Amino acid sequence: MDGITKKKQFLQLQLCVLLLACTLLPEFSFFSIGGGSSIPVMVAKIVAVICGGMALFSLNSASKLPVPYLCATGGGILAAFITLFWSPFALELVALIALFIGLWLGKESVGINWKLESTQGAYLILLATLVHFYYNMDEKLTVSIAAFVALIIYIKALKKFGTSMDEEGQLGVSKLKVAAWIGIIASAVKFVLGWIPLIGFVIGIIAGILMIISFIFEFIGYGKLTRSATLGNEGQQGAGKLRTSMILVIVAAIVGIIPLVGLVGKILTIIAIWFVFQGWNKIILGLERE
Repeated sequence: MDGITKKKQFLQLQLCVLLLACTLLPEFSFFSIGGGSSIPVMVAKIVAVICGGMALFSLNSASKLPVPYLCATGGGILAAFITLFWSPFALELVALIALFIGLWLGKESVGINWKLESTQGAYLILLATLVHFYYNMDEKLTVSIAAFVALIIYIKALKKFGTSMDEEGQLGVSKLKVAAWIGIIASAVKFVLGWIPLIGFVIGIIAGILMIISFIFEFIGYGKLTRSATLGNEGQQGAGKLRTSMILVIVAAIVGIIPLVGLVGKILTIIAIWFVFQGWNKIILGLERE
């Protein structure tokens, strides 16, 4: 297996492991203590189990992976699959811990070395963006906290991502930073003040307006990246896919508020997550090739 193919398989595996971990995040409330069990979450889990299992098998076939990593990642994927049919809290917790261990050990265990600091940043952005997009599909409290932390990681990763960019790429990164900060402010305002009676509705409207502004800056930022020579043709195509993912999320949000067709919006979010993976995957591999 050549270096680029290995990195492509590694990115697929890491994405699936993180997605499975998101589906297993618990909901702490008076009524339930388990992970989500809605149809979109189940679909996401099935896709992640299949694609993650295939990537792990492919990487292990190419060169034997360390046993601790193989047990943690493979065991986590298997346990996550079992939760589709039998999901006691203890099993979900074991699967979640195993997946996080696999996620943490992945880079060293598979032997991945990024050539550029920009690539390291893009890799972290991919993981952070996945969590943020997943929140549009599963709005549990634990997922919302994870999405907020992901935004902070996203901003830190953008600094790394911009180190090797040309002028057009730098402009794109600056727009993405503005979008991320506005998103953090909107999320913080909604999380802290949104529950207060009477003003909660107003706070929700303000947060919504801020998110629209954030969306515009992010869309412009990806547009700048589609013209960055640093990314090469492959990376430019990836930036285009990221713009497509944003359009899908907007459509999903609109469809989601229409009675009886809300499920369609959730499915569109899953498709958007796939475009996010394809987009950042191409950007990462484009940087590595260039």
